[in-house]
Amino acid sequence: MNDITKRALIYGVDKKNGVLGTAERERQITSFIKRDESTSPLELLKAWLQFQSGISEKEKRDTIVKYEMWLFRDDTTLKPNFSELPPMVDRFINGGDGSKSYYELLVNWEKRTYNTFSDMKDEHIKEFLDNHKLKK
Repeated sequence: MNDITKRALIYGVDKKNGVLGTAERERQITSFIKRDESTSPLELLKAWLQFQSGISEKEKRDTIVKYEMWLFRDDTTLKPNFSELPPMVDRFINGGDGSKSYYELLVNWEKRTYNTFSDMKDEHIKEFLDNHKLKK
């Protein structure tokens, strides 16, 4: 894929998401394209999301898995089946998560995966981030 095609794909995504083209946005796109080695549109869009996010896929996976395990830390009545978790996390990340912080990542995870975000979930997320010394 050449730089013009890459730029056109990113512009297309921006247009669909209502992102306005600014000089700063143009610098971001140019900086990204200079270092991008994607060979397919899907690779490019994943790399673009990663570039925008600042949190790697591995960090996202690790954080979500630790969070889910942490939620069940004191509950001896439930025996959760964590074997379903990795595919769920992969679907979430590959579905286009563009979280810029760990807090945003876990809020998005709760909203998009379980559709159960509440004040209590918000408190759980903040407590988890504090306990694991992750930036909000």
